Amino acid sequence: MNQLYQWGFHVNDQKVVDEVLSEWFTAGTLDNILTQWESKTQKKVEQASICVSTEVGELWNTSQIPHFNIFHQHGTNKSGSVCIAIGKHLKGSRIDLNIENTIIVDVDGLSETVRIIAIYWPAGQTRVLGELESYITKNTIITGDFNASVKEWGSTSADKRERILKEWVEKNNLCYIPSLSNSSKRSNRNIDLTFTNLGGTKGETLKMGTSDHWPIMITCENLVFDKNSIFPHVHWKAYEAILTLLQEFWQKEQIRGMPVDDWYMNYVRFLAALKNRLTQWKGKEKFRPALPPYLIQKLQEVKRVRNKYYRERKICIINEETRVLLRVLTCEVKIEIEKYKTGKWGEFLSKIQETNDNKEQAFWLYLSQIYKHRSLPFSKLDTVTAILTNENEIKDKLYRYYSEQFQTPNTDMPDPYEVQIDIEYLELMNKLALFNENVETINSVEIKKHISRLKPKKSCEFDAVSNYMIKRIPPGYINCLANCFNTWLKEYRYPDVWKLAKIITLNKLKAGVSRCEQTF
Repeated sequence: MNQLYQWGFHVNDQKVVDEVLSEWFTAGTLDNILTQWESKTQKKVEQASICVSTEVGELWNTSQIPHFNIFHQHGTNKSGSVCIAIGKHLKGSRIDLNIENTIIVDVDGLSETVRIIAIYWPAGQTRVLGELESYITKNTIITGDFNASVKEWGSTSADKRERILKEWVEKNNLCYIPSLSNSSKRSNRNIDLTFTNLGGTKGETLKMGTSDHWPIMITCENLVFDKNSIFPHVHWKAYEAILTLLQEFWQKEQIRGMPVDDWYMNYVRFLAALKNRLTQWKGKEKFRPALPPYLIQKLQEVKRVRNKYYRERKICIINEETRVLLRVLTCEVKIEIEKYKTGKWGEFLSKIQETNDNKEQAFWLYLSQIYKHRSLPFSKLDTVTAILTNENEIKDKLYRYYSEQFQTPNTDMPDPYEVQIDIEYLELMNKLALFNENVETINSVEIKKHISRLKPKKSCEFDAVSNYMIKRIPPGYINCLANCFNTWLKEYRYPDVWKLAKIITLNKLKAGVSRCEQTF
C-alpha cells in the first residue's frame, strides 16, 4: 500500500486495489482466481426490481416505496388485495383484468418482456383458475399467496386445493419454483407459491421481515437488464496498478519453465478476467433528447390534450373542441418534426461539402457510417424435424453445421489441378525441413513501437482483449511477450489460439424461420 500512496492514489482507489490483491493471494491457484473473476457478475441494480405483496388491505397507499411505481387491485374483503411494485428503471404496463385479488403487469426494460401475475387466494374463497389461462403467455411468472398445501411443494400435508393447483399447472405447461423452506411462520405449510414457463428461474426464502410470511426472492439467470440504459465503467487506474504490482509473478512463471503457449494463454486470460473484475455497470443519469426543447414542449402539450380527450370520452363526455384541438396540434407537431429533420439533413450535407475537397467521395464515406443495412435477427432455427428456440441449442446446431463446412477437403486425385497443388505443398514442406538459416528474432523495442501505433480502441476480439488494454501493459511484460514470439518464430508456427475464428451468423431471410443453410 505504500507503493500506491507514493503513486498518489486516493484512499478509495487504494481500497479497490487492496480488495483485488487480497482475492489474488487467497485464491490458492491461478485457475481459481481467474475463474472467480471471469464468473463475477455485476449487480446492475442493487435492490429488487419487482416486488409482489399480498394481503395489503386498505393501507396499501398509506406509504410509498421510493423509486417504484405501484399497481394495486382490491380484494374481496378489507384484509385482501394485492400489489405489484415495479422499479422506475423498468416500465410496467397493467393488463385490464376485472378479477379481485389478482393483478397482471407486463414489464419492459429487460432483455425480454416479462408478464407478472400476482394472486392472493383467501382460505375461504372459491375461484376458477381457468380465468387466467388466456393471460398466460411466453415469459410469464405467476406468484402469490395461494393458501394451498402440496406435499411435493414443501408442505408437510396436503389439502383440497392440491389437486386443483397441480392439474392447472400441468395443463398450462408451468413449472413450480421451489424455495429453500416453508413460507408460513405460523405453521409448516408452504403457501406462497411461484410458477413460471421461464427457464433459469430460482427461488430463495429470506429469513427477514415482520410479516407472518417469510419473503421469497425470485431470480432468473436468463433475464438481464437492457444495456441501452446502462454502461460499463472500468477502473482503469486500478487495472494498471494491479498489472504493475503483479508483473514479477508473471516473469517468474516464465523463468521457471512454463511452456510459452500455456504462459501466453494464462496471461491473456488474466488480462480479460481482471478487466471483468474491475468493471461496474452504471445507469445513465441523463439522456440527450433527439428533438430540440421547443418540439418536446409541443409534444408534451399534445400528450396533455390527448389524455384529457380520452379521459372525458371514457366517462361518456364528448367534447368536440378538445377533439379538434387534438387533431390540429397533432398535425402541427408532425409538420414541425419533418421540417426539423429536413433542416438537420441539409445542414449535415452542407457541412460535408465545406470540409472536404472531394465532395462526392466524402458524401458516400459519411453515408456508409450512418447507413448500415442490417439483417433481421432470428430467435428460432428450423432443423426440418423441429424448431429450436433455446439460444444454446441454436448455437450448438450452427456450430456443428459450420464445423462440417470448414473441414479439410479430400483431395480429388484424378483432378490435375489438385494433384499439382499437392505436389507444390510437399516440395515446400521438404524445403522447410532442410532450412538451416535462423529467423531474425524480435526484440522488446519493436513490440513497444508496434503497440504505440495501435489505436486505443476498446472493442475486444475473440480473446476479450482490446487495444486499449494492450497499451496499458507495463514494460516488464513486453520482454515476456518477446520470448513467446521468438519461440514461435524458431519453431515456424503460430499458437493454436491465433487460428480460432469467430463466426457471427446472420439471417438471409426477410421473413419466416431460417434453416442452417439460410444463414451466413
